[in-house]
Amino acid sequence: MKRKKKWIWISLLILVLILFGLQRFYVYITQDQRNEEALAIQAAQEQLGITSYEDLRKYVWGQKEGEDNIYWTMMAKNKDNQDIAVWVKFDATNKPVTGSNAVHSELLQNGLSEAQVRNRFSSEVPGGEIKRIMPGVVNGVYVWQVYYKDDTHNYYRFYRFSNGEQVDLVYTIPNS
Repeated sequence: MKRKKKWIWISLLILVLILFGLQRFYVYITQDQRNEEALAIQAAQEQLGITSYEDLRKYVWGQKEGEDNIYWTMMAKNKDNQDIAVWVKFDATNKPVTGSNAVHSELLQNGLSEAQVRNRFSSEVPGGEIKRIMPGVVNGVYVWQVYYKDDTHNYYRFYRFSNGEQVDLVYTIPNS
């Protein structure tokens, strides 16, 4: 009986050590992303004075010139307690860009909401199944990016954030 108890305790100790190791590994591999998130929030707070934020996401889209657009986007409240969308531009070394175009914001009341984009998309692509909608930047235009499935393919479609006009780019994801 003592021998059985001993192996139970040893097994529990091994399990705890494995779980602890997995948790530390997870922290290690997500460390860079958490640092980028913190830098994006800090840049938005310093340049815009945001008081709160939600829906923080990384957005990456390739450009014609070969460089990627890297942005962290978020929905936030400014110092006047107005709802805004924020784009924080990052460089290839995963640091926020400095200068006049580094952080951009638009009042949500002056642009299209996510719900309005969903409605517009549903009327334009009746059979399309939306997988994700997020703010982004395409060819220097601040947009809503709609990632969706229609029939057998996946697509990206873009709508101007300011007025909902569709940007002339519909990108088809090749079947794998």
